[in-house]
Amino acid sequence: MKGFLFTILASILIFSTVQAGFPFPGSPGPRPTFSGFVQVRPDMALYAEYVKPEAGKPTVILLNGLTYTVRQFDAYAQALANRGIGILRFDFEGMGQTLLKHVPSTHIYQYDQQVRDLKALLIATHIAPPYNLVGLSYGGGIAAAYAHAYPREIKNLILVAPYTEQLSGQDVMIRNEIRMTRMTFPMNPASDEQLYDFFLHQLVYATYPATEPIVLENPFKLEAVYNLVRGIRHYRPIDEAGQLPPGSVHMLQAYSDQYIPQDVYQNFWNHVNPAARMSRIRIYGTEHKMPEAIPEFTAKWTWQILQGNPLLRGGNEFEGWGLTGTVKLNGRDVPMPE
Repeated sequence: MKGFLFTILASILIFSTVQAGFPFPGSPGPRPTFSGFVQVRPDMALYAEYVKPEAGKPTVILLNGLTYTVRQFDAYAQALANRGIGILRFDFEGMGQTLLKHVPSTHIYQYDQQVRDLKALLIATHIAPPYNLVGLSYGGGIAAAYAHAYPREIKNLILVAPYTEQLSGQDVMIRNEIRMTRMTFPMNPASDEQLYDFFLHQLVYATYPATEPIVLENPFKLEAVYNLVRGIRHYRPIDEAGQLPPGSVHMLQAYSDQYIPQDVYQNFWNHVNPAARMSRIRIYGTEHKMPEAIPEFTAKWTWQILQGNPLLRGGNEFEGWGLTGTVKLNGRDVPMPE
């Protein structure tokens, strides 16, 4: 009964938001939209923005990267909307408007709770499966976790520079700090896990403001990013890659990715269920956050996936040039219809 009432209340909230006529940023036309908070559990409401697709067009669900809010998807979302695609984007717990609504918030944001919240959001917004999930970095990890939990609900799993496993360089550095602490202070009562969190906290606060200045956009975000990392660092999508749903996985990676080494992507791709592999594209002239760096190219490639381009299947591997829009398969140019 409680679950039924919860769903009804969520539906009322959505209906009232739609009626309010909130604009989709930069919306080119009168397609129905809403933006506002959607209750996904008694103590949690997620900020979401939605624009309906044109008739016969698909919808994509955009999953934020670690330091993202819905705003960083603006250019990419607009390029998709211009093609008539429906778009749902939202701020996870610990991100953007959702974070600001629920401060102070200092607990760990567990990845599996993010998956459950996404499930509740999709139910509340009445967007029917199968879903096209587009996950950037952290969001790619959550997308993979969702696909593993609900494989029958996935049509396309579009992983953009996805988180697939903890980066070994950072992990080794922190474990060396723990080892030195044990040698220097053998009576330190803290557990290895507590020490790991201590040194991770130092790392985030010392390095993220320089590499990701957006973490300073509000007083709560840096701590939230730390707790997002804590909540996903034990999860390894690569360990579940062999169970991803058949015919679903498309991966985009940047040759100049400043965060994730190429061999990490290759290792993940090698572990993906061969029946699940559809396409992989490695893109020159861009960096980790492709929806921001090359929004039109990323949107155009997404559109090819959504249209079911027959070349983008069977595990085909492409090379792309984000600034020119050129794509090659086995050394030959591939046309990119609008």
